[in-house]
Amino acid sequence: MIEDALRIVGSAQTNRAMEAELTRIVKKALARRPESPRRDGTGQLVYPWDDQVAAAALTYHRTSTRVVRDLYASSARRLEPLYDELVEDAAGDGRGWHDGIAAISVEVRRVAEFAAGERQVVGTVKNAIVDGLARRGRHVRVDADHFDALVVARLDDRGRVLVGLDLTKGTRTRRGWRSESGEAPLREHMAAVMAIEARYDPRRDLVVDPMCGAGTIAIEAALAARGAAVAAGDPAPSLWPDARPMVIAGDRDLDVLVAARHNAARAGVDVMFHRGDMTALDRDRLWALAADAGAVPERGLVLCNPPWGERLELADARLLYGALGDWWRSLRDFRAAFLVANSAFEDAFGARWAMKKPLSSGPLRGYLFVYEP
Repeated sequence: MIEDALRIVGSAQTNRAMEAELTRIVKKALARRPESPRRDGTGQLVYPWDDQVAAAALTYHRTSTRVVRDLYASSARRLEPLYDELVEDAAGDGRGWHDGIAAISVEVRRVAEFAAGERQVVGTVKNAIVDGLARRGRHVRVDADHFDALVVARLDDRGRVLVGLDLTKGTRTRRGWRSESGEAPLREHMAAVMAIEARYDPRRDLVVDPMCGAGTIAIEAALAARGAAVAAGDPAPSLWPDARPMVIAGDRDLDVLVAARHNAARAGVDVMFHRGDMTALDRDRLWALAADAGAVPERGLVLCNPPWGERLELADARLLYGALGDWWRSLRDFRAAFLVANSAFEDAFGARWAMKKPLSSGPLRGYLFVYEP
């Protein structure tokens, strides 16, 4: 069956953030709103296919990991009928998605419930696409290392095999600006999700990350404020080129801070870096740094991914999270969002959250805690 949809793929529990970001991007780039999406699970959005919306998402959408064009769907449960259906679909498809493509690669995801192994599904999809296009007089080869197009197959939330074109040609959790990542770095798209869930408004907010590590949160906040292209080095113009976000990042480790500075320079953003314990970034200091930079923010926002999970012993975690809660309360009127996967955080932090949302960056189950002053 022929499909024609734009699929925005992200991590679990990120649908809301991805939809909000795409709406903002399309309104600015195209002066209209995208159509309402269908949610496929908690980490995928499906829109009617639109060339312009797809191009905007591919260029600017920071909270997703992949942008895919759904091409074909099959309810087959065995390899033979799957092949037959895909061959017929590809042979009768006049949309020209394959124009200019000489080589393809194929990967599959989420096919554990299909009655065949992953490698068998890959081989069936490869053969069907190549054979179907050959019937149209289009000859493409399969090359896993040097390809013009990446074809992806997955089971959707209705149990169908969906075959599509991965416009990002693989996950884009790494933007290209982070040359030095430090220990257990936060994935870039998760930093973007944090900012949206915390309602970051670059026109009003002073952002501070007191444990910045590689600088991922600070850099992503600054890039999102400008509406910069996702991929480093992409010549596409920023959507808000005149934005002047005020972002402060601190860390006690000099080597880590030097790496974060290098990453910010590669990303082409201005972040104010501060060496020292978070207690040195008191409220007066933060507003003074903003004033020295010529900014007068209306309010403050803490965005932080403190050490968590297996990196901390329980006693150390409680001390750290308790100190973090004391520091945040000393800021008085700052909002805050923390991404943590340590069960000690909630009690040790010592404040009632406004939102607790499952959100993981890696193999451990994490939560995003959002606090209001």
